[in-house]
Amino acid sequence: MTLTEGNRPNKKWSYGAVPLSRGETHDKVIEMMGKESRGKVLDVPTGTGILADRLKRMGFDVSCCDINPSYFSVPDLKMEIGDLNQSLPYPDQFFDYLVSVDGIEHTENPSNAIREFARVLRKGGKMFLTTANFLNIERRFRFLFRGSLSKIPRHVAARNRCEGDLSMAHISPLIYPLLKFIVEYYGFRILRVEKDRIKPRMKWLLPVVWIIRFYGFFVSKESREFYRLNETLSDEIIMGGNTLIIVGEKAL
Repeated sequence: MTLTEGNRPNKKWSYGAVPLSRGETHDKVIEMMGKESRGKVLDVPTGTGILADRLKRMGFDVSCCDINPSYFSVPDLKMEIGDLNQSLPYPDQFFDYLVSVDGIEHTENPSNAIREFARVLRKGGKMFLTTANFLNIERRFRFLFRGSLSKIPRHVAARNRCEGDLSMAHISPLIYPLLKFIVEYYGFRILRVEKDRIKPRMKWLLPVVWIIRFYGFFVSKESREFYRLNETLSDEIIMGGNTLIIVGEKAL
């Protein structure tokens, strides 16, 4: 969704700097960033700015960016308006780190978003990207019976609620193999994939996971690579929580 002065929403956010995504995802990213050397960080989309504020308090030099300024609630930080479907308002190779929490699935052009992430990161810079884990065993069962990766509201309700801003809707749900392809295509090397938390109730689906993994033993090496089975059958994904946390390093 490209916002212009004509369709930019005028809603007022009155709840302050609270997470617009799951709190445990924020906590996990903060834990991971705490192990990194301090440097320049871009938080995009920044939402209310709560994650950026926590990073600033840890000693990082933080820049905030979002397509919609309505939610931003941290007066001590400045927010730039930027559209991940087009371009970000920063020069090439400017940041040491980029944090993008649950934003990629809200873009109309996720490939362009990753391309912009690569552009603004210096070589060797790290990207911390989170998105919904559509391939855990629980969500695989939901897809089997519902035929959809996520909830899709009626267009009339979405139009009324979003006020012309589709950036708040899940319009580009990405499964891990496709996201991995895009990330690597634009010059990132994936360092690791982590889950946000353990979902205890999924243990009841372990027998199904064992069957799927058993099937994987008989798949050819070529097919395993095509479908990224080594990753999608790992505990981090098939037994993972609601969110995937992907850490990538700009290699090119």
